[in-house]
Amino acid sequence: MKIGAVTLAYQDEGIIQGTLKCLQPFVDSHIVVLSEKPYFGKGGEADRTEEIALDLGADVVKGNWSLDHFQRNLGNSLMSDMDWILTFDSDEMMTKEELVNLILFLDKTEHTAVAVNPEIYWKTTDYRLRPKPSYMPIIAMKPSVRFTHIRNIDAPTFAIYKGEMHHLSWCAPKDIYKKVTCYAHAPDFDGEEWYMKEYLTWQEDMTARLPDGEYKAIYEPLPKELYEHLGNSTDTN
Repeated sequence: MKIGAVTLAYQDEGIIQGTLKCLQPFVDSHIVVLSEKPYFGKGGEADRTEEIALDLGADVVKGNWSLDHFQRNLGNSLMSDMDWILTFDSDEMMTKEELVNLILFLDKTEHTAVAVNPEIYWKTTDYRLRPKPSYMPIIAMKPSVRFTHIRNIDAPTFAIYKGEMHHLSWCAPKDIYKKVTCYAHAPDFDGEEWYMKEYLTWQEDMTARLPDGEYKAIYEPLPKELYEHLGNSTDTN
């Protein structure tokens, strides 16, 4: 079974090596679709994302897109010779054990796409949100499947993989300021106010407030294996 991977990126030098390193032993090809400007807000100078991706054996395709589903579909179109495409973003990782189990799951499923309910981290890689946000991203698909808007797909049904995927969506080393002002989530937030009021001031005994609800942050650190993939990029922003 031939497996490819497509990862979206925009100024992700602090986090993308975790995704690239965890997938590296399991994929035949990895394409990083690198945006040269943000979806919203002002763009900054290019960082080392491209250099890191190339050093870790990925191919890089650069361009400008209005939202992420256009990037995803371009990446998928370049993977037409694969049996499955792993659609991990630059802040998503799995352990070796979970990736082995995922590939076994892909080999057996009759569906053309697979989703997961991820472990979502808050503020640092030590805290996970509870209850789990009701977010089930597609993480694997057949090359014929296409995204219709952000991470929605044109397949009528999909399978659910019940293993763990670790999503550093709301924690350093991801640049959370950039996430809420430049990425696809930007329209859900009131400029810098949420970042200053809810994110920077959060402490361990406080509620984590997101546009879709309020959560507790429980102490359950990222697996050591994945933490080591991130290298020295885990300082809190």
